[in-house]
Amino acid sequence: MLTVKTSAEAEKIIFDTFGKVSVDVEEVKILDSVGCILAEDIISKEDVPGFNRSTVDGFAVKAADTFGCSDSVPAILDFKGEVLMGEAPTFEIEKDQCAYVPTGGELPAGADAMVMLEFSEDYGDGTRAMLKPSAPGQYVTFKGDDVKVGQAVLKSGVRLSARHIAALSSLGYSKVKVYKKLKVAVISTGDELIDVTKNPVGAQIRDINSYELSAALIELGCEVYRIGIVVDELPLLEKAVKDAVSSCDMVVVSGGSSVGVKDATFKAYDMLGDVLFHGIAIKPGKPTILANIDGKPCFGLPGHPLAAFYVFSLFVKPLVLTMSGDLGKSKSLKKTLPVALSIPSNHGREECMGVKLIEKDGREMVEPVYAKSGLVSNLSTIDGFIRISRDCEGISQGDEVEVELF
Repeated sequence: MLTVKTSAEAEKIIFDTFGKVSVDVEEVKILDSVGCILAEDIISKEDVPGFNRSTVDGFAVKAADTFGCSDSVPAILDFKGEVLMGEAPTFEIEKDQCAYVPTGGELPAGADAMVMLEFSEDYGDGTRAMLKPSAPGQYVTFKGDDVKVGQAVLKSGVRLSARHIAALSSLGYSKVKVYKKLKVAVISTGDELIDVTKNPVGAQIRDINSYELSAALIELGCEVYRIGIVVDELPLLEKAVKDAVSSCDMVVVSGGSSVGVKDATFKAYDMLGDVLFHGIAIKPGKPTILANIDGKPCFGLPGHPLAAFYVFSLFVKPLVLTMSGDLGKSKSLKKTLPVALSIPSNHGREECMGVKLIEKDGREMVEPVYAKSGLVSNLSTIDGFIRISRDCEGISQGDEVEVELF
C-alpha cells in the first residue's frame, strides 16, 4: 500500500532536500562549453568594435561636406589617401577631404560618415566627386556601438550555444567558467525487458525507458550513463544503484517502483539510503519514488514509458535544471489555450493528459489525446500535456488550460 503525496508535497520534498545541491564549476575552452551552463557573468573589458568602422566600401567624409550634393551638383573633395584593412589610419579628415575605406576598415579621425563607392567619381586630378549626400553616422558602426566597457554581455545561468560563443570570441574570451555537466545514471529494471537490438519472444518487451530517459537528459545537457537493463533481483539492483551513486550525481531507475513481490526499486533504495516518498497522487505515475542516498537524489519512475516521461517532465527535469545551474532558462514553453473538446476527469488525483495543437474556427486550440499508459506511439505525435487538478471533475469545451509544450 502506497502512502501518496500530492504533487505539490512531492515538489516541496524534492527541492527542500536537493534544491541547493549543485555540480562543481570548471574552466573550459569556449568550444568545449557549448551546451554547458555559464557559471559567471561575462563583463566586457573593452569596447566592441574598438574603433569607428565602415560598413561599406567607399569614402570616409565629413557628412556636412556632402549636404545637397547630387549627380548634377557633386561635392568635390580632396582625396587624402587610402586606409588599409587591419591598419589604423595615419591621417585625419579635414573639411572638404575624403579617404577611401574598405568594408570593415577604420575611419580616419574627423570623418563621421561614409559615401558608397558607387556614388562617387574619380576625376583623376586628386579629387573625388560625391554624387549622393550622407548623413552623420551613415554606413558607420561607431566605437562601442555593439558592446561598451563594463557592459554585462552574458549572465550566469545561460546555456551556451553558437550565438553565445560568437559574443565570447568577440570579447577575447578563450575560456569560461561553466557548471560541470550533471552526471546521471539511468537504469531500467524488469524481467520482461530485452535490449532494442533483440526480437521479443512471448511476453518480452524492448527496453524503451532507458533510451527515452537518457535522451531527455542529454537534451538537458547531462552526461548520461545508460546502465540499461537490470533484472528484478534485489541484490543485482542494489549493487547497480550503489555503483551508480558512487560515480554519478543522480540516479534514475524506471520500473520496479510499485509494491509487487518482484518490485525491487523501493527495497534497494530503502537498504541504501532514506526513502523520502513512495507514491504521488498523479495519473499516470502514482508509484514514483524519491530517495536520498549519500546526499544524492535517486528517483524511481513507473515502468510504463508514457508515465515515466510525464513524471520525468514534472519532477526530475526541474531538479536537473536547478542542480545544473540553469536558473530556469531551459524550462519548457507554456501556453494558455482553450480546449477543443470537453475532457472528463474524476480520478481523485492529478492527471496528466497529452494534447495536440490544432486550429479550429481560426483559433489555436488544444485537443486531448487519449492513450493507456503502456502505449508509446502517441508520445512522438503529441505537442505537450496539460495538468488537471485532482479536485477537478473535468474541463469543458472552450475552457482555457495551461499547456506545457515539448
